[in-house]
This record gives sequence, C-alpha cells and structure tokens, in this order.
Amino acid sequence: MPDLLPPMPRPMAGARAVPAGAVLAVVTLAALSLRLPLLLWGADALDRQVFPDDTYYVLSIARNIAAGLGPTADGTVPTTGFQPLIVALLVPVFRLTADPVLPALAAAAIGAIAGALAAGLAARLALALTGSCLAAAGVGLVLATGPVFALTHPNGLETALAAAVLLATAVVLAETRPGAPMRRFVGIGGLAGLAVLARVDAAVLLAPAGIWAVRALGWRGAGLAALTGCAVIAPWVGVCLWLTGDPLPESGAAVATLAAADGFDGWMTFTMGVLALGAVWPDAVFGWSPAAGIAVAAVLLLPLLAVRRGHCPPLAAVLAFGSLALFLAYTLGLGAVWFFERYFSPIHCLVPVLAAALVFGRSPPLAVRVLWGLAVLALCGFGLWRLAPVLSDPGTARLHAFAPPSGYGEMARDLLPEVPPGATLGALQSGALGYFAPPGLRVVNLDGVVNGPAAAALREGRVCTYLKAAGITHFADWDLNRALLLRRVDPGAAVVLDPLYLSAVAQGRHRVTLYSVTADCTPRP
Repeated sequence: MPDLLPPMPRPMAGARAVPAGAVLAVVTLAALSLRLPLLLWGADALDRQVFPDDTYYVLSIARNIAAGLGPTADGTVPTTGFQPLIVALLVPVFRLTADPVLPALAAAAIGAIAGALAAGLAARLALALTGSCLAAAGVGLVLATGPVFALTHPNGLETALAAAVLLATAVVLAETRPGAPMRRFVGIGGLAGLAVLARVDAAVLLAPAGIWAVRALGWRGAGLAALTGCAVIAPWVGVCLWLTGDPLPESGAAVATLAAADGFDGWMTFTMGVLALGAVWPDAVFGWSPAAGIAVAAVLLLPLLAVRRGHCPPLAAVLAFGSLALFLAYTLGLGAVWFFERYFSPIHCLVPVLAAALVFGRSPPLAVRVLWGLAVLALCGFGLWRLAPVLSDPGTARLHAFAPPSGYGEMARDLLPEVPPGATLGALQSGALGYFAPPGLRVVNLDGVVNGPAAAALREGRVCTYLKAAGITHFADWDLNRALLLRRVDPGAAVVLDPLYLSAVAQGRHRVTLYSVTADCTPRP
C-alpha cells in the first residue's frame, strides 16, 4: 500500500474561477435530465431495457415486509439475500399501494435520483482532491452522460444508491482535516455504515480509507467513525446471524456456487473482469473492448505509483487501492461475470475521479487543461450519441454488453397464466415469476439467492430431495438452467421435466419453458 502520511493537497490558487456550487449543480441536473426520461417509458419498457430479475426479488421482499411477513421473497422462507437500504426505502411504497407497477417505478426513480447525486458527488470529490473546478466539471459530466451510468442507475436495484452513499463518504473524508470536531467523524462513520447497508461490498472498498484515516486524521476520530459505522450496520448483521448464522447476505455464497457450476475459473473471470472495467468508456458498454479495459486498469494502478512522487493526492491512491481490492474480490472470489456491469459500478464511478487526481495532482500547464477539456467533450459527445437511440425509442434492442437478458416481467406475465391451479412453481430465476404470481401460487427460488435451503441443496447435489420436500410440481426456466438443475440431482435419483409451454417472450437468445416435475428420489442400484 502507498505511503499514507503525506497531507491532502490544498486547492490550487486561482483554480475556482467558476463558482464551485454552480459546477456541481449543473452536472447533477445534467445527470438527472438524462435519467428521469427513462421513467417516462413506463414499467414495461424499463423491464425490457434495464430491470434484471433481481429487481423483482427486491420488490417482493419489500412487499412481504410491508405485509408483515418479514424478509422473504416467497412469503415463506426467510432470506438475507438482499441489500437492506434499498428495501427499506421501498417498504413505505408498498404500504401506500397494492399496485405492482408503481413500486417498480419508484425503485427506478430512486436509482435515477441517486445516480444523479452520484455524478454531483463524484464532481465534488474531484474538487476536494484537486481544487480544480475544471477537473470537477469533467468528472461530473462523464458520469452524467456515460451510458454505463445512465443505463444501470435506474435498474431498480441498489446500484446507484450504493455508489452515491459511498461517494458521499469519500467526499466527507476528503474534506476533513486533522483536529476536526468529533461530530464530523460520527457523520463519516454513519455514512460509511449506510454505504455498507446500501451494498455490503462497500466495506472492501472503504477499508483502506479507514486505515488512511487513522494515519492522516488521527486514531481518535477514525476510531469514533469506525464505532459509529459498526453501530449502524449492527442491526442488519444481527438479522443475518439470526436468520442464517452468517453475518453476510446469503446471496453471495449462492452466486459463487452458480459461477462454479458454470465452470468459470479464476483466469477466465479475471479476463472478463478487465473487459468489464472498460464499460466506463462509452462504446465499451455496447461491445467487448480490451483496450478500454486495460486503460481503466491503468487508471486504477497509476495512483499507487504517482502518490510516492507527490503527483497524486494520498486519498486518491487509497481509493484506487480499494477499487483494485474490490475488483479482485469479484473476479477471483465470486466469479459471477454476468453481474460485473453492476458489481463494478463503484469502481466505474471512481475511475474519472482518479483520472482527474492524476492530471490535476499538481497544477498542470494550460495545454494539459485544454486536453482534459477536449477529452471530456469527446467522451460526453460520444456517450450522448450512443445513448440517443435508447433514450428516443424504448423499443430499441437492449444494448448492454455485460448485463444478462432482460424482459423478465414480460415473460412472467406471459407464462404464469399457463401454470395449473394448485401448482407450486420452482425456478432458478424466480424474481419476476414470484412478484407477478397470482394469489395462491407459490413460486420457490431454486438458485438459492433468496432461499438458503435451496442453495444448500444445489451446492450439495440434493436437488431431487429438495423438490420433493418443497412440494414443487412445476419448473420454469431457460434451457441452460434446466441443465444445471438436472446436473445437481441426488446420486441415483431421477427428475423428469416434461415441457408444457414455451414462453412467447424472447430474452436475448433464451426463452423460458414451463415443465411439469416428476421427482423420484429413491436411489437406483
């Protein structure tokens, strides 16, 4: 880790020719203006363009909490497979309405607003690190117009909310000086705790910043911040321990099991991770771009070298180190390449900030500032050009390179009328099916993301036993998930899936098929 002792840089003399407040307001409003129109599409278009199946898990859990059933996706099995802050914000919405569409729009609106705030906060962080309004404006506008931000922030999940709270924590850290009042450190700890509640992986990215705070701001203040953060997350950790015996959400272990079952090894996921890093470049959202991924990786590595020569603020190097730690945790630990676009959202938000810290770490000459401005204009123009077809026509074919297929809600509404009365439906991707299921139809999650017993059965190869115990009579999913399920059947047992209906809704190259289930768990000789 780089030397953390050098003090944070002071704002450059004469750097604020433009009022900083005006710069931050402009970039925030620009980001909002590109995200709010997506809400006007309506829930159906959002489902086709930006909602993954996990959005419907979040909505189902919030609905069940509002109904007094506790944290459960199917109304029966308790789960910790969600990020609590976004769910907490959605629970009041379900207490106001029973309409499934309005809460989905509310979830997208939370993401759109949080994404706009993230753009403004990233600009403010760049201002705090460099003292340059030009740097701040560039960072904020790149986040405002970048397709990877505009198209993932309204996804109904915690993505934008987590990025905004994490950036707010970094901003307050960057603007804090040794000897600050203790209440400021309470605020830092509170924000850090909220960042972890927004998304648990914030702990990985912020841990190096905590070490930096001890050395740069004093152990008393840093210790108070740490205690406050722990107090904020303690109730959620207690819930996790009570429900599952594990302090972490159960979804992480389930996703790791799925990645291992798909045969992804460390080198493969690392390579895919580098490619996914490049999504911060406008065109890389729409296709694989090794050059963009390598360039972004360089932006993460260079602050660790530049800080030793005084060319980069120490906090920027610490945030780069945390971003690299998060990248390695996902690529070499979890391995779920299909989620990298949203897993890397905090890294993508920090990349422009780190680039600004490298360029403006010392007062750059006029030529460098002009090049920075031209590069920002090029990135923003390219991003808007690539976004224009999507913003003008919600029927445009989905353009994400890294995200999995969408249209889960449309598929669920097409398939659910074909499920016989009295059935119990199982699915690995059960989010939308469960959210839109009619009263009396129980939908059981089988990939274990929101169902611990199912995760254990899949991991241990006891799928037949679990299907019988859960009373599952029907199964609905893609062919590849059907194959995965059958590979994890108990030794000697037999599960027969007879096709009944092929969904009319295409999800990329996939279609969901409804099957009847016959499970014979008697071991054969």
